[in-house]
Amino acid sequence: MGFKLACQAFFKALKDPKKTQEFLEEKPKVLESHEASHLRLLAMLQHSGRLVDFLKEDLSSFTDSQIGAAARKIHQDCAQSLEEVVTIRPIMEEKEGATVRVAQGYDPTLIKVVGKVKGEPPYQGVLVHKGWKAHKRSLPKKSGEYNQEIICPAEIEVK
Repeated sequence: MGFKLACQAFFKALKDPKKTQEFLEEKPKVLESHEASHLRLLAMLQHSGRLVDFLKEDLSSFTDSQIGAAARKIHQDCAQSLEEVVTIRPIMEEKEGATVRVAQGYDPTLIKVVGKVKGEPPYQGVLVHKGWKAHKRSLPKKSGEYNQEIICPAEIEVK
């Protein structure tokens, strides 16, 4: 924070201490259900492929072949689930490593130009990464009361 901004905040707080106290006591807002879609997606990937379990597992005691076998199944299951709710397609169709041209007026949210960039477009360079864009987003909404922070409940088997 800059010194000027800090001084402004100080004098504003000094001028209206009641409002400052209310601000300091204000509780953080709980995420609305539409804002927790990233957690629902993570929960879905956990349910279909146990992705969170895999990512949180200590893999040091497993062999590369064991990890590879597990990763293949997780990859397959999670990719299928992801395709069902978010259709993701590459931004650039060319193969990575191909020489491509970036036209004048390109959209910088779609194309990130890196390296020794000089002057104005058009640019010519090597495609390092195709990029990804979501074309369909249909994450199902949760219904009823639920704790949106729970990605996957603990599971107890009673015998």
